[in-house]
Order: sequence, then structure tokens, then C-alpha cells
Amino acid sequence: MSAAFTIRRADAPDLSGINALMHASRAYQGEYYRILEGYTVTPDNLEHNQVFLAENDEALLGFYSLIVAREPADLDLLFVSDAAQGLGVGRALFEHMKGIARKCGRMTVSIGAHPPSAAFYERMGAVRCGVSPPSGRVTWTRPLFKLDIVENSDALDA
Repeated sequence: MSAAFTIRRADAPDLSGINALMHASRAYQGEYYRILEGYTVTPDNLEHNQVFLAENDEALLGFYSLIVAREPADLDLLFVSDAAQGLGVGRALFEHMKGIARKCGRMTVSIGAHPPSAAFYERMGAVRCGVSPPSGRVTWTRPLFKLDIVENSDALDA
């Protein structure tokens, strides 16, 4: 798979690919699948959130959804396809998300992380600030992170 990719705003024709990528993720197999069971990114998400995807000529590589309707903003979703792991897609999407948060006037992003992704968020500069206890169909503790957006942080134009 080629390492070259672009990031652009997602639109309605992208939803089937976004949802397929999310539900196929190896990171959410087994017990962790419960958090995604029955969940889909919808046209309403596209309308109210900042949803961007990374793609190349071959495939959809990843996406994120950022809720900016409140302060702090909330990184609702960040997925990279299994095939694109290790190509820098997650880092690029994360840096892009920081730029969008700043552009929307948000100076902090909260992240309720999937436990296996905690180390990624720490490498990206997010700071652990607590845990979210099990609730509902989520029977595991989720690490919570806070990311302060600084004026000179790297960002890609949206």
C-alpha cells in the first residue's frame, strides 16, 4: 500500500466506507466490539461534527470525528484501517484534528480512549487526566486524556 495520502472532509457518499472501516478494525474484536455494536457514523454526524478522512488512490485509510459544539472539544472517533497501520496516517489525522480544533476556537480536546490506543495518544502529546468507569455495554475502564492546543502546533489546512 502506498504511503502517500490526502486528508479531506467526509461527505455522505463516504459513510459506507467509514462505517465498514470502523467495524472491521482488529482493535475492536472480541469484548471490545460491544462499544461499536449497532453504532454507525450518520449524515447527522457529518452535519454537526468535524469529520475528516485520509485516503489514497487505492483506499480509505482512516478518519476522525471531532465534536466542537462545546469546550473542550471531544475527539469522538479516530480509526486507521488495519492495512494502513504504521504508515503515519494516525499521526497525520491527529495533527489535522488539532488544526481543526484550533480553527474552531477550541483550545482543549478531551479524548476517551480505547485502552489499546492509550500509548498512541500519549505519543501525540495528550496527557492522562483520569478514567471513565465501565457503564452500559462498556464493561472496561477507559483512559481519559486532555490535549491542550497550542498556537504553534503543527496542523494541516482544512
